[in-house]
Amino acid sequence: MAFRTHGEFDSMAEINITPLVDVMLVLLIIFMVTTPMLVQGLSVELPREQAAPLTHKGPEPLVLTLTKDRLVVVGETPVHPTLLPQVLPPLMRGSPRPVYLKADHALPYGFVVQVLATLNRMGVEEVGMVTVPPEKP
Repeated sequence: MAFRTHGEFDSMAEINITPLVDVMLVLLIIFMVTTPMLVQGLSVELPREQAAPLTHKGPEPLVLTLTKDRLVVVGETPVHPTLLPQVLPPLMRGSPRPVYLKADHALPYGFVVQVLATLNRMGVEEVGMVTVPPEKP
């Protein structure tokens, strides 16, 4: 009958974390690939109106997107409407930037006015309303 000595159990007592690290790296890659797709999937149906193209000179405009679910997206970052006064000032520092507002046509007028009032209180002087041209028959 053979007995194991204490030295034989030392190698069995270690935990192999290599599979855990592999799984975590795969999950990290999956999240890094899918996260940008979340913002690209926004569906905003812009109003159809004939308007002159927006032109600006100077700094790049900041794009605010308002979805029909009343979600405000600043650039590519979703923001709760009540947090706009905290999120926008760091983006507006320096020279004044124009703001382009892309609002879904199904939004209530009052909600769009609230966002415009917030922009006004923050000192935004140039606001452009983004539309799409009407379909031609």
